[in-house]
Amino acid sequence: MVKVLEFSYAQQTQLKLKYFIADRKEILHGVTGEFKSGQLSAIMGPSGAGKSTLLNILAGYITRGSSGHIMMNNQIRDDNPKFRKLVAYIPQDEELRLSLTAIENMTVAAHLKLGYDVSDEYKTKQVVQIMQLLGLEACHNTMTSRLSGGQRKRLAIALELLSNPPILFLDEPTTGLDSLSCTQCVSLLKRLAEEGRTVVCTIHQPSALIFEKFDKLYALSAGVCIYDGTIGNLLPHLSGLGLTCPPYHNPADFLMEVAIGEHGITVEELSKAEFTEQPRESIKDKKLESQSSMGNNSIAVDTLPSPASVLMQFLLLYKRNLIMAKRKYSIYLNRFLAHVLIGFLFGYLYSSCGYGAQTVLANYVYLYGSLLLVVYTGQMSVTLSFPLEMRILSREHFNRWYKLTPYLLAGVLIEIPFQVICTWSYIVITYWLTEQPTDYRVYFFVVFCTLSTLCAQAWGYFIGATTPIKIAVFLGPVLACLFSIFGFCIRYLDTPLMFRWMYTISYFRAGFQGLVYSIYGLPRPKLYCPENAVYCHYQSPKDFLGEMDMGDVNLWSNISMIIIISFLMHAFTYAAVWFKLHKR
Repeated sequence: MVKVLEFSYAQQTQLKLKYFIADRKEILHGVTGEFKSGQLSAIMGPSGAGKSTLLNILAGYITRGSSGHIMMNNQIRDDNPKFRKLVAYIPQDEELRLSLTAIENMTVAAHLKLGYDVSDEYKTKQVVQIMQLLGLEACHNTMTSRLSGGQRKRLAIALELLSNPPILFLDEPTTGLDSLSCTQCVSLLKRLAEEGRTVVCTIHQPSALIFEKFDKLYALSAGVCIYDGTIGNLLPHLSGLGLTCPPYHNPADFLMEVAIGEHGITVEELSKAEFTEQPRESIKDKKLESQSSMGNNSIAVDTLPSPASVLMQFLLLYKRNLIMAKRKYSIYLNRFLAHVLIGFLFGYLYSSCGYGAQTVLANYVYLYGSLLLVVYTGQMSVTLSFPLEMRILSREHFNRWYKLTPYLLAGVLIEIPFQVICTWSYIVITYWLTEQPTDYRVYFFVVFCTLSTLCAQAWGYFIGATTPIKIAVFLGPVLACLFSIFGFCIRYLDTPLMFRWMYTISYFRAGFQGLVYSIYGLPRPKLYCPENAVYCHYQSPKDFLGEMDMGDVNLWSNISMIIIISFLMHAFTYAAVWFKLHKR
């Protein structure tokens, strides 16, 4: 059981707690305090006071740029490896899987968080019990995208309660909710705290009814603490400073007026005032009374479950991705139809250009256009995957739903089969309409197109993981176009010395040379030349390959190179995402 969570100031033999942003502005100035189990605590203050910053640092969600010590049960947090297992963090904007129903979200989370050591019957019981506790029993089969704001907030809390975290951090849980939903949300948090949890949330300016539901208030202004005590002792404390709250005035509003200096007292004076606590009811007594009144609806917080194994995490995440892909079938259907339609278009434009000597150059352009198409579609279809998923991934990964490796594998292995199907559908149509050779060369053609589109897909993941959205959608096509220049637009001997390294590492060049050589090399007999033709310059495929500087292409070396680059880009993507998740 977590009894006390403390954070202290340098003068008490501990370091100053700070958080710096890009311009090195100091947001928090030596704040100190504690939050106890059984209490619903609010961090309150005007905009820019440092509420979310303090909450993020306490939760461990953001640690970069901060210094100091956070204690848990008289033990430094950094020295306690179990701290992350004890904490659940719920951001202001609830990041949920909108294409899943509420019960599906809960079931997947239960299997991930509770593992396979726990029976399915127990997991189902926990899911139903928690949803009932949070008033979501009527939303089991409702799509998350159709839930109201208050229901989404409660669902976000329900997902984290499955692992029975003793400490809950919530950033602005009432933002965007109407008055009734706000009251229900705070009442729920109060109920959870009374069961023995340490519940801490930031709140901007609550109503008087909601304000009274909190047990403790930690007020900030300009990065310093101006009040640390119970709600009931707030007005007496302010009265002692000569600040009397008018009758029928919301104490929370009055505190905000005081914090911004409307009543003639400075933040420095407020921060130096001593806080005298009034006796309060025993936490243990409150917990027992609360659980007695709730009956079977209370949730134990004494034990922590073991998460699913890495293999089980992968299978669960892959199943979840399959369900979401099924419900977004129109996106995948459009991608498939686009490949089919372009296949017929290319097949018509380059009809019968694959067997004759007079159409070699046209076929050369067809090969280039085909590879460029599958490279673009492979890369751009996944470029926005991580930018759109990053906020959900950050929350789920921080709250220990799963490890990064199974998450990435589950995402990649959803996209790979579909992209292969799209590529093969295009190849079947155009290869037949353009009358390419039907011997063993077709296998090399398929292999190079498939490997190239998957390599481009790996590049798309990497670009999306390392650059902002607006840069990613611009940078992706630019890089694909840049790599496509080599081998088609310019030969190795014509490439300036300073750019020959790009020629060498270009996966597009390797794929394109593989396509051309698989069609016209290996070797291939003389091409068909019509009897009425005066002269067929490229009747001998060797002459054409020689002019294109492709007379001696090692197909297996090119295949190996594309595969190696693909694995390298996936490895770089993993490193980039890992760094983003751990750089806080």
